[in-house]
Amino acid sequence: MVSTDTPVAERWVQFWANHFCVAATKGTTLALVWPHELEAIRPHALANFKDLLRAAVLHPAMLLYLDNAQSIGPDSPAGRRRDKGLNENLARELLELHTLGVNGGYTQQDVTQTARLLTGWSLPPQAGGQVQFVARLHQPGNKVVMGKAYSEGPQALDDLLFDLSQHPACA
Repeated sequence: MVSTDTPVAERWVQFWANHFCVAATKGTTLALVWPHELEAIRPHALANFKDLLRAAVLHPAMLLYLDNAQSIGPDSPAGRRRDKGLNENLARELLELHTLGVNGGYTQQDVTQTARLLTGWSLPPQAGGQVQFVARLHQPGNKVVMGKAYSEGPQALDDLLFDLSQHPACA
């Protein structure tokens, strides 16, 4: 990075890697910190923020680091069978750290609804380490985040990420 012909680009990569931080503090993320930077951050560091946001949030490292891979919609088919539920870690980081900030205008209810919207994005064993949307883990029904309704399914995440990236608090 020090001797590169593109020092500004390298600084942006480091900036965004810090902003969308994943740490090697869990056994599941130990080998994924570098791939997160290489696969999610580096290709998008100088591109559209929404694309960078999506790549960072849906990378296996982020889903494991912030426990979304284990988050299950309580009313989903899998949630009803397993008596498991939501994990709000990724939802809170997405709103508080990655986009809107501490005083960005969201509430605890928005965090919970975002966590419901994020259910289903996981790393199923048969996927070979690739992130997939698993419908049986997804919380059914619409979710309302900051006054806007999002339908169920994988498209809701793209819609939410677009809206968050366009929000004045994100800028």
